[in-house]
Amino acid sequence: MPKGLEWSMLSREERDRLRGLSKEHADNIGLHILAAYTLEESDPQGALDHAKWVAKQASRVDFAREVLAFVAYRQGDYKLALREFKTAKRMNGYLDYLPFIADCERGLGEPKKAIEVATSDEAKQLTGEAKVEMFLVYAGALADLEMWNQAIEIVAKLAHSKGLPGEYRMRALQAEQYFLDESGRSDEAVALDEVIDRFEERYADVELDENSDDYVVDYDVEDLPEDLQAKLGVTLDDAQYAPYDGADSGVNMDDETRDDEEEQRAGAELDVEPALEMERNEEADEDGTMGDPDLDDVDDDLTRVGDVEEQIKSEME
Repeated sequence: MPKGLEWSMLSREERDRLRGLSKEHADNIGLHILAAYTLEESDPQGALDHAKWVAKQASRVDFAREVLAFVAYRQGDYKLALREFKTAKRMNGYLDYLPFIADCERGLGEPKKAIEVATSDEAKQLTGEAKVEMFLVYAGALADLEMWNQAIEIVAKLAHSKGLPGEYRMRALQAEQYFLDESGRSDEAVALDEVIDRFEERYADVELDENSDDYVVDYDVEDLPEDLQAKLGVTLDDAQYAPYDGADSGVNMDDETRDDEEEQRAGAELDVEPALEMERNEEADEDGTMGDPDLDDVDDDLTRVGDVEEQIKSEME
């Protein structure tokens, strides 16, 4: 057990999710959960052992099964993760597990099952981050089946969705470039280098990828002590973003800047203006000139991505 762990290091919501246990048992379970979180980078097997112990000792607590699911998922044990995500979902009905369930199916070499999850009626109820994540997983599953054009269309539309946080826009662009390259459209892939470089310079350290710790469901970062945040590699800044807000953003470019950027984009098929605008909006937000709306603001734009999803589903049937 790592030293210095205390029950108070759990978020309020996490503590509440253990209230059904006796105080002594809840304290013990909580410490093992913290140990699992803390050891993930330095001792992955130790982290998994703590998570398995938690799931065994509190098998009827959804949070305990969730912890094991995420630890196993981040270590690439997709069979175990899939079982635990499904178990936790049966217990609490939490739909935001669905992108992880679908990605586990991909990890197990079952892209068609991943697509079934991604296009299910339950998946259509997802909003915000979970919805964005599901589109990325869905596109990946299409790519697994070498349905390159369909996968490219999904991530291209996602990358241009208004209000999408920079970390997700970066991932969508990276996926688009990879799919283009794999499908033999190398010139189009190279054309994305500049805009992807811009986003990687800004967001690469955030490491929002399929194995990212930033996706722990129900994790209340603001309640974590600073020392534990440092151990887990998360900060409050990880959750910060600003929307693409078009003409109403109050952020303007002068003619010279606009001409320079248009010159840089010459010959490239991708319209990178939404990405550039996203960068400007985030800079304005850091200066306190913009608000910080909910990620659900992007849902209307993501509906267009969903329309593509429906079309692809029909074609597959």
